[in-house]
Amino acid sequence: MAGRRIDYNRTYFLGQFKNLKINHALEDLPEHIWTNPDAMDLLSYSLLIATERDFRRYQILVKEVGELTLEDGLAYLSDLRDETYKEIQNLLKNGEEENA
Repeated sequence: MAGRRIDYNRTYFLGQFKNLKINHALEDLPEHIWTNPDAMDLLSYSLLIATERDFRRYQILVKEVGELTLEDGLAYLSDLRDETYKEIQNLLKNGEEENA
């Protein structure tokens, strides 16, 4: 039997017909985890925390970018994207983040 999946979806209403949807999921949960209510409660709670954390991070990012000109905001977001890709590559390559 294939592993089970749990996910947490949340829509944040930002006003003026704008919404932000955030989803976190865990896949291929083994049967002994799926049938353990305590484990499932903890895993579900961790998804809730991750979703709320991502919303707060979104709010911070919007504030930072909103204080910039359109051109500077785009450059800032491009730099963040590039830095994030490098961090991911380092994690996949070395198993840990490179301390810059």
